[in-house]
Amino acid sequence: MVKLCCFGLFVDFLAQATSKEGSLSSLAFGIFRAMKRSLLRAAQPLKLYQYAICPFCNKTKAALDFLKVPYQSVEVDPLTRSQIKFSKDYKKVPIAVFADGTVVGDSTKIVDKVAGSEGTLASAEVDGSHFLSSEARRWNSWCDEKFAVCVYPNITRSVSECWTALGYLQKCPEFSQSRAVATRALGALGMAAAHGKIKKKYKMDDERDALFAAVDTWTSEVGSKSFRGGDKPDLSDLAVFGCIRGLSDLPLFAEMTEHKAFGPWFKRVAEVVQAKLVR
Repeated sequence: MVKLCCFGLFVDFLAQATSKEGSLSSLAFGIFRAMKRSLLRAAQPLKLYQYAICPFCNKTKAALDFLKVPYQSVEVDPLTRSQIKFSKDYKKVPIAVFADGTVVGDSTKIVDKVAGSEGTLASAEVDGSHFLSSEARRWNSWCDEKFAVCVYPNITRSVSECWTALGYLQKCPEFSQSRAVATRALGALGMAAAHGKIKKKYKMDDERDALFAAVDTWTSEVGSKSFRGGDKPDLSDLAVFGCIRGLSDLPLFAEMTEHKAFGPWFKRVAEVVQAKLVR
């Protein structure tokens, strides 16, 4: 970041000096200014519009962490969603705004865009053919369709549980305390009211049974391997891991991480991701 800013200042100085002396054409001057704008844009982190407890947002953040891609989380008001009104085609979260202004919605599309950027995989020391293999993608889709959709109904079973789930709002600097409390109260009522509809949509008789059936499917697939991807995590490992990591302040997190098979796998992924973050 410092190097980029210093280079930008140098470009400004050189462009102004040569412009005054008339030794470079106006075209060259324009090139220098364009270089500065490009470099400064590159220094801006990706912005990720999210709900803190959204499993799809959290699986995206887990992948970004693993790929060592800096990002700025922007909390979206769950009632008004005013922060994402700029997005014309995609009205859900997560939504990513890249340094060049490109807007991408959907967790997998965001990760694909990031992974496809020049140098991202190499700088994170990630083998793209493994991380984004056909099996990794298949199980990432399974996460979206079978696992992530089970998470939400398991943190919204009552108004009290919904109130707890929305506790993060009072920690967000984007919202005043009065706004956070009001949103938390109204949101808890709305989430609890929608609980039955969510279960019906995904054909769940018992949300806890559905979640742990998905856990059993996942841990069976991992088997005796360190990760579903083998010796190293792949996209699917980060997806399932992220869905649960984002619930660290909720009772469900302890229940999941204490699971005899899921817990040790989760810990292994967490260690790998943490190692990526500190390097």
